[in-house]
Amino acid sequence: MTQPDAQQGAYPQDAGFPPEPPRRGVTGRVLGTVGVVVAVAVVGFGALFLTDLMMAQTTATHRSYDAASVELVELVADGDVTVQAAEGDIEVDVIAHSGLREPTYSADEIPGRLELTHRCGWSIALPRCSGELDVTLPPGTEVVIRTENGDVVASGLAGESLLRTSNGDIEASDLSGPVTAQSSNGDVDLSDTVADVDAMTSNGEIFVRDVDGTVTAHTSNGRISLATVTGDASATTSNGSVEIAAVSGNVYGESSNGRVTVIGDGDPVALTMNTSNGNKTVEGPTDPNAERTVEIRSSNGDVAYLDR
Repeated sequence: MTQPDAQQGAYPQDAGFPPEPPRRGVTGRVLGTVGVVVAVAVVGFGALFLTDLMMAQTTATHRSYDAASVELVELVADGDVTVQAAEGDIEVDVIAHSGLREPTYSADEIPGRLELTHRCGWSIALPRCSGELDVTLPPGTEVVIRTENGDVVASGLAGESLLRTSNGDIEASDLSGPVTAQSSNGDVDLSDTVADVDAMTSNGEIFVRDVDGTVTAHTSNGRISLATVTGDASATTSNGSVEIAAVSGNVYGESSNGRVTVIGDGDPVALTMNTSNGNKTVEGPTDPNAERTVEIRSSNGDVAYLDR
């Protein structure tokens, strides 16, 4: 019988040669390249961040502007903005937080208007850069504040005020003019206002008290508390509780997910109260023919009208 050839059908390694390394496919090579690029980017951003932190410093300069012909002051920043009222010229403390970059300050003066800007612009890799403004101006001056990442604090103003921040809290007190306060991510706290108030935030709580005027408050995520209002009051929230007390005018309170409580002043009101999932409590005087109305609504939560 013929013996089969020992080399027939044999692989090279069977003949004593080492195996060849496996070859990576196109996908493997692409993923490898992407991994290298990502690693280099992470190291680069890390180095920038550390350098920015090591060079961090805060400086302050002072500027003055004649207030005689200025009716409106607009303040634009990407840090905290503080405004208070006092007789005299417009005094500005320009506070710069810097590292590898510095915020840029500019003043644009046109008849009746002064616009002050102090900001860095877009700089996600250099977080130390931001510009603050601390301003003192005559009480009757109208004020517009716009900041991207900072708190807004205002006091003593008599003119109309528009206060806006994208990421920060708003706190205002002792105001004699109408107030609009808007934050995307932060709380709004207003008190001692002798005019109408409009308060809004997307993610935060709202507190308004001691208002000689009307109040409108809305938040998407957070509770609302209104107290001591001479005019009408409206409070709506998607997720959070609503508490309203000592309102002389009509009242509207609504929450999609949360309890709503209104405390009356002892006089009868025309009451409308509904909840889809929750308890109803009425412990205050009501009269369907009363001039003042109170409307309380919740989709998921208790509703209550109580006497003081």
